[in-house]
Formats: sequence, C-alpha cells, structure tokens
Amino acid sequence: MKRTHATLPPEHIVAELAHFVWCALVALPTAQQDGQALSPLSTHTLLLRWLTVAYKQKRFPRAIASDIEGLLTFGRNKGLAASLSSRLEYLWSSCTGPVSAQSDLYRLTYAIERLKSQGWVNAVVSDGDWSSENLIHEYRETAALRVKKSELIRGFSDEGKLVAPIEFTVVRDVSTCIDAFQVHALHVVILESNRIRLQPER
Repeated sequence: MKRTHATLPPEHIVAELAHFVWCALVALPTAQQDGQALSPLSTHTLLLRWLTVAYKQKRFPRAIASDIEGLLTFGRNKGLAASLSSRLEYLWSSCTGPVSAQSDLYRLTYAIERLKSQGWVNAVVSDGDWSSENLIHEYRETAALRVKKSELIRGFSDEGKLVAPIEFTVVRDVSTCIDAFQVHALHVVILESNRIRLQPER
C-alpha cells in the first residue's frame, strides 16, 4: 500500500521529523535529571521504550511513522551498537535547516540514512566488482541500494553539488527509495524495475 506522505512537500516532512527528534532528545535529559539513563545500557533502554510508546500510541503524524518504526527496529536488532542517541542527534542536525538549503551530497546522505534506519543496506561497489555473481547473490534477499563508487566520485563536485547523473540498482521496493529521495528534494527517475537515476536540477 502506497504511503500518503510521498505527496507532501519535503520541508513539511523534515519539520515533522525534526519535531519528533526534538521530543526524543528532550526526553533523555529529563529522565537523567530523575536519576535514569545514566549508563549506555539504560540510555538505550529508555530510548527504545520511548520509541515503542511513541509508535504504538501514534503520537506523531503518519508521514513519519516509517521513520519511527525504522529506528525502533534498528534499535531492537542492533542493541547498544545502534547508538540511538547519536543517531537521533544526527537526525536533528540534518533536519534543523531547510532541505533545499543543504548540498545535494548532504541530502543524498540523509536519504540513505533514512533507508538504513528502515533496515536497508547501502553498498558502494568498485567497478571491478559491479557485475560479480557474488555481489548479486549477496544482496539477493536484502533490501539494498547499490551504486558504483566511480559514479559517486564523478557525480559530485568538491562542494557536494550533483553535476552528473548517478544510477543506482535497487533490490526490493523501488517506491521506498523514490519516497526517501523525494522527501529530501532529490530529483530521481525510474529507469527499470530495479534501476533509478539521480539527476541534477536543470
């Protein structure tokens, strides 16, 4: 079922996400003032519990439900290694400025972080390994976004501006990738059922 947030302006989605992250980050020092979350394990446990309640009680708009669910799943699967507090701080720094004001590379990085929070794998692959049977087999059962390293290098200027098209191979749901790119004001087109192209603005 297609999510409705794909039609919302990127700035709106980022604002909603920023509000959610702010609430999560405020919950942490508040708990610490009460003598809770004073160790890495208790901090992880508190944030995981907070995310669970926020998701189950639908405290935030549906537009960011998949982001909350992704963080929750990531935290449960990775445990302390998920570093939820650091991930939330990164999301906050990414959300506090207008999407359009960020560089193309910065917005791509954040779009990929969004996918990774939902369990996706981002694979930057050398040209020599691109057609390898092992590579195809490795990501056959995993939601993944694959791109040639040479295309990333060629596609961006030193200032992070997209100067040439970059093609990605998508394993699994292409629409999820399109949503993540569009939410961050990145112009992307579908080439085939498993290939998309990130294009510079004209």
